[in-house]
Amino acid sequence: MIRSLSIFLVLLAGSAFAQSSRPATQWIVDPNTKCKVANATPSAAETITWSGACKDGYAEGKGVAQWFKAKKATQKKYDGEMSGGFMNGQGVFTQSNGDRLEGTFKDGSLNGPGKATWFNKNKYEGQWKDGYPNGTGTYIWADGKRYTGEWVNGKQNGDGDFKFANGDHYVGQMKDGLMSGRGKFTWADGNVYIGEFRNDKANGQGTVRLYAVAVSHTGVFKDGCLKDGDEVVAINQTPMACAVKLEK
Repeated sequence: MIRSLSIFLVLLAGSAFAQSSRPATQWIVDPNTKCKVANATPSAAETITWSGACKDGYAEGKGVAQWFKAKKATQKKYDGEMSGGFMNGQGVFTQSNGDRLEGTFKDGSLNGPGKATWFNKNKYEGQWKDGYPNGTGTYIWADGKRYTGEWVNGKQNGDGDFKFANGDHYVGQMKDGLMSGRGKFTWADGNVYIGEFRNDKANGQGTVRLYAVAVSHTGVFKDGCLKDGDEVVAINQTPMACAVKLEK
């Protein structure tokens, strides 16, 4: 007998952590006050106004930096604290494409607690380091997927909870944005896999429980495949593909 199950895991596709881990090396100058503001994403024919104070020629303290193009205000705007011309402290930065970053900035990048909403309506709220999610946080996709857990350098690493729009649910360990380590995957129809994962596939000791027929299969999985007596269990692939893998 052949049993086939499907896991479809889509992690950070379509997201954009549009920040640099280094301070900007280009500057833009308010033509009226001659005050400099770091400009990490320069564009041709941009101008700027800065409403706050200047210190040694650089934006300092609280204020609003508004970018213009052809003398018209654009979406690109920073409202918050500055130091040495860089976003430093609490603030909100909206980029020209509509991306919105809010929280604690250090040298132009989010560091500490913060949140982002991207132009594609994906969202993240949690801890940041040098412009990337680091620590614990929640990422929500526009289509309804949600991941809550640990992050390292913008990728899911550590323990996490991933809920899918179709009702599937994964709770377990992640490595570089993939299911790797111990975990539990529950399909919307009630079927469950509990065991070891590697690179988004069942690899190692595990158990599949089939809800509808009240049957379990336990053994050592190989890339989502298990031979249990005369039965083959295939996860996210064709039974024929599993048969080939298990023969090797």
